[in-house]
Amino acid sequence: MSKRPSPTPLQFHGVSLKQLRSFVALARAGSFSRAADAMSVSQPALSAAIRHVETQLGLRLFDRTTHQVAITDAGRALLPHAQRLLTTAENAFADMREVAALQTSRIRIGAMPSTVAAVAEALLKIKGEAGGVAAHLSDGKSDDLNDGLHNGAFDLIVNAAPTHEPDIEATLLFEDELIMVARHDHTLADRPRLPWRALAGTEIVHFPGGSIGALAAGALQQNGLAHSNRFQVDQLDSLHGIVRSGLAVGILPRLYSRMFASDQFAFVQLDRPTVKRRVKLLHRARLADEHPAAAKFGVRLAAELRGTLSDRAT
Repeated sequence: MSKRPSPTPLQFHGVSLKQLRSFVALARAGSFSRAADAMSVSQPALSAAIRHVETQLGLRLFDRTTHQVAITDAGRALLPHAQRLLTTAENAFADMREVAALQTSRIRIGAMPSTVAAVAEALLKIKGEAGGVAAHLSDGKSDDLNDGLHNGAFDLIVNAAPTHEPDIEATLLFEDELIMVARHDHTLADRPRLPWRALAGTEIVHFPGGSIGALAAGALQQNGLAHSNRFQVDQLDSLHGIVRSGLAVGILPRLYSRMFASDQFAFVQLDRPTVKRRVKLLHRARLADEHPAAAKFGVRLAAELRGTLSDRAT
């Protein structure tokens, strides 16, 4: 089947936000009756809205049978863009209300948990310079942050998960190395630096997911090591507790080291290889057009975060 040309910007002008919501509702529900209930409209009205979107875009978005509605490949490709547009529109209306009531512009920032303290510190430092701006900060897992940036939930994110999307721009802030943390009296705690292979025979815990899990697992495998089968964690408090007991050592980014009492734990650099994750500030490529205040604020935030992250890692 030949590929249809991409719709021109003019073709999208004939589709309303309500009609886009109808498309998203039907894609999620897979049923005209359920989607109509969700939209609080009649089924004929919903059907008319879907036909209008398909006509304007020149695409068939759903295959319809007597008992079933299935989204087409074209509809599936369009869905994330429609969701992003709706989220952006909702945010824009919220921003307009806030500007009208408080004379401020809302900027939504997402950050990995290990960087939230640094972001908050940077926001405090530049608060006086950012007149008319209200920064909203949320933490999140790497994949959720990337998804939120794509769908318009965030204007800026601080993340280390790799992304190669052409519509995303990234500014390098800091290279955060993986280190070993051990109880102060552990047999491996008396050296400032160790090769990864020195951890052989030791119970090792690290976070399994995200950028940390991938980097740690790769370094362990490269040196013939594996994470502990006896002790598995997904939260910082859990890793802290197991390492404090002396039952295992932990692998974590240096940015987390401030959350451990220095008189109870030792922090050891790991080399051969030295493993670092690249912490970046990311935003959509068209942010300057979508939200000029956020684009300008992002430049100032990146400059402050470089120093703040570096200070927190020492």
